[in-house]
Amino acid sequence: MDKMINEKRIVDLEYNLICDFIKLRNDLGISQQQMANESGVVREMIAVIENRKKHPQINTLIKILEPFGYTLSITKIKEEKNGK
Repeated sequence: MDKMINEKRIVDLEYNLICDFIKLRNDLGISQQQMANESGVVREMIAVIENRKKHPQINTLIKILEPFGYTLSITKIKEEKNGK
């Protein structure tokens, strides 16, 4: 059971990362195509990432984010209020 809980937590963390990725693009006020043009990554790859059809490679995410002044970083996972 712990393995299932851990796998769900990892899926949730990945989902949150993708939500943050989409939020950033929306906050920047740019389309997937504009993001693709600036980063040199094809628009279809950005769509695949946003639709969670593939697990994005770290170097791809960095390549997309860098032209906009962003990168990935390691942060402490916030504990939920109910102690999980």
